[in-house]
Amino acid sequence: MIQNIISNPTLYNLTQSTATQVTIETTLKAIGRPGFILVDNQIDKKTKKFAAMKEFLYQMTCLGIYLAMIPWFKKGAYSLAKKVCKNEAVFKAFPKAEDLAKFHKMNEQQKVAKLAELNSKITTGDKFVRENINEDFAKGVIEGGSIFGSIAGLAILAPIVSHPLIHPVLNALGFSEHNEKK
Repeated sequence: MIQNIISNPTLYNLTQSTATQVTIETTLKAIGRPGFILVDNQIDKKTKKFAAMKEFLYQMTCLGIYLAMIPWFKKGAYSLAKKVCKNEAVFKAFPKAEDLAKFHKMNEQQKVAKLAELNSKITTGDKFVRENINEDFAKGVIEGGSIFGSIAGLAILAPIVSHPLIHPVLNALGFSEHNEKK
């Protein structure tokens, strides 16, 4: 049973996705960090609650920003690579990153049928054959966009957005800044 879970192709594909990894990590931080703050007996109760809620809100803000930004960076990286590598068959066959993602999820029979469909639309030039379509290159471009998006979102944008956002939310929930200063 454990071998079936570990060798599951869906699980494998999830572990290869930057977006999934960052989402899981940030969700664990949103649960774990406040949890550890709350079990710390060295801190008074009001400060613990304030710090735990502040950390939870920060991590959830990070997650929201990341999930909002990732599609832009994936599409942007794909579009940029398509312009730079005009002769790559994968970009000719799949003009959008979503098209490639759908193709990647297909089984072998479906992929053969999809390539046949693409080739039927070509009037001039080379036909698309599986060996000429470099899926790994295009997936790498998409993952590169995800990595850059995670850096931009989590390291640059999240602190800028969360600072003015978190304290009013904390105040609305009944946590005053006075507790933080203690």
